[in-house]
Order: sequence, then C-alpha cells, then structure tokens
Amino acid sequence: MAAVKNKARIPKQKRGIETKEKIIKAAMALFAETGYHKTNALEIAARAKVATGTFYSYFNNKKELLIEIVRQFYKRTSERVLLNYEPKIQKNKADNYKEGEKLVHFMVQALYLSHTIPPALHKEFLAMKLLDKEIGEITSAEERNITSYMISMMQKYKDFIRIDDFEAAAILLHSIADEVIHQVRIFGMDIDNKRILKELEDMICRYLLQPAS
Repeated sequence: MAAVKNKARIPKQKRGIETKEKIIKAAMALFAETGYHKTNALEIAARAKVATGTFYSYFNNKKELLIEIVRQFYKRTSERVLLNYEPKIQKNKADNYKEGEKLVHFMVQALYLSHTIPPALHKEFLAMKLLDKEIGEITSAEERNITSYMISMMQKYKDFIRIDDFEAAAILLHSIADEVIHQVRIFGMDIDNKRILKELEDMICRYLLQPAS
C-alpha cells in the first residue's frame, strides 16, 4: 500500500530521533550495496529492524529519505567541518601568505574529511544528481551554500587575497577541489592522497593569495 503523502513526522524525543537515524543508516548501507533503484522501503525497514509502518512514519518514500541523506552530507561539510575550522584561523598581518595557506589548508581538509561516506554511496549521489531533477536542484543549492561560505571567508581575509571576483573564484575553486577529492575518495589514484592534497593546496595558494613578501 502506498504511503499517504505528507504524513511523515519530525521526531523530537530521543527514541524517535534514534529510530530515524537507524533508518537513515540502513538506507545508506543498502544504497551503497545494491543501489538506490534496487532498494525498497521494506528492505530498508528490515535492515533497520523496524516495522515498515515505522519507516513511513518518518519518510513518505525512499526518495524523501535519499534527500535527507544528501542534506546531511552537505550539512556535515558546511557546518560541522568548515565552521569548526574557522576558529583555528587567527589573522596575522605580519605574514599574510602563511595565514592564507592555513585558510586554504583548512578548507581543502574540510572538503576531504566530509567525503567519508562509502564510495559506492557517493557514486549513487553523483548519478542521482544527474538523473533526478529534484536531487540535482537540492545538490546545486547545497553547493551554492558552500561557495557562499567560501566567499564570506575571502571577504574576511581580503587583505591578502589577490583576485577581485570572489564569486567566480569560489565556484572555480570548489569545483576543482571537489573533483580532485572525488577522484581521491571515490575512484582512487595511484599516488598517496596526502601528496595530491598538498599539491592541490599549493596550486590554490598560488592562484588565490598575494605573493609572500
């Protein structure tokens, strides 16, 4: 029987929050193992060890569940990781280039650390971004949030940034960094990850920052 639209609830009690998280984790595992299209709500409920009706009390359908997973992924990038790094950056006018290097390092590491989900699941995200209009729009909106944060950071440290078009630079740098990290995290490369990330950081610094005095 199809679920009634818009009946899903947002849990407020600890038990409900934990149950919803179990369903999310079960879905992530199954999407990674068998793919989004080959997984159904009954299988997700069974993996989470909850009744099928319990699944539908939190999600109207599996697409709504996928959207929740995608949003959580980007939230981890933009809030838990990027914002946690910002307090560690202290402006030091005596050596602007080194301070800029810290900023670039923290941003690259933030993106890298946020890509901790299984590679197979990440491939499903990438595929659904292209195949499903709604998922694509949500992903694009979340990516704009990240670039907006990058723009705000550039504005904050504009004294030692050499470029003028912060918006174009943020979009360019996020696209480049995201593609490199996808190659490292999802597909693998025949070189140590740290070496690739170090060169990525160096490339960004040379493009973005005023030359060291």
